[in-house]
Amino acid sequence: MDWNFLVGAGTIVLAIATFLAVFQGRKQTQAILRQLNLQTGQQIPRLFIKKVTFELNSIKVDVQNATNAPASWVGLETSFYVVGQKLYADQTSDSEITWGDAIRLRDEGKTIYAKYHWLGPDSPKLTFENREVRSDVAVNFFSPQGVSVYLPPNSTIQLETTPNFAISWKGESGLSSYRGLDYSELRDFLLKNNIRAAAVVMDLLCKDTAETVHDQGPVASFAIRTDLDRSLEDSSKNAHRFDFIPLSHIESLSAKSWTPYDHYKNTFSNWHVF
Repeated sequence: MDWNFLVGAGTIVLAIATFLAVFQGRKQTQAILRQLNLQTGQQIPRLFIKKVTFELNSIKVDVQNATNAPASWVGLETSFYVVGQKLYADQTSDSEITWGDAIRLRDEGKTIYAKYHWLGPDSPKLTFENREVRSDVAVNFFSPQGVSVYLPPNSTIQLETTPNFAISWKGESGLSSYRGLDYSELRDFLLKNNIRAAAVVMDLLCKDTAETVHDQGPVASFAIRTDLDRSLEDSSKNAHRFDFIPLSHIESLSAKSWTPYDHYKNTFSNWHVF
């Protein structure tokens, strides 16, 4: 009897058995992961933004939770960016008008048109109470439920809040400190820094039952014209999609017929912007 042959054959059989066991184990793992992903996906809330209304310095958002998963800690994420601005008396003219002319035309009830651009390295330094600060991101919670807003499955509710705008700076300990400004305070802050325009972007956020944060898409995007606007409602009328601020996934999908894979992978099919 050729023992070497038997040993070789046994080795091959063992290798095949091991391969089949690994292959089967991998298939079972993939099946478990698919089931886990499905269960996890069923716990992620999907919020439809049905309507957005600005009243003076407040915002109302009609939101529908279109899934069987509850949404908690529903909040409004607000960012602002200092931008450059050029003003025009009409949409076809290439001749800029001065701030004095813009204010005069506004007082006469006429429409003023603007173009905005990213300042980049030329962006001015911002100061607040004798310290250098930078713009940051604020999250406001909605009333009437208070801080931890709970949106039950398959429900629709109107949420309201007064947005804050965050600035931050490094304290003496090296840790970041923050200050929230309401619209009037932000406008005064920008004027004291000789800033004529700021871009504002608002998004809807929530958490699922596992406390994971989910971005539910854009709420509004507009410009604050510090010399011309008197309220958040005034500024919201300057609706604008800024080329220099990254688009959300849903805006990217609606703007063209293709999208990077990572955007496709991270975009929910039932996101909706009114």
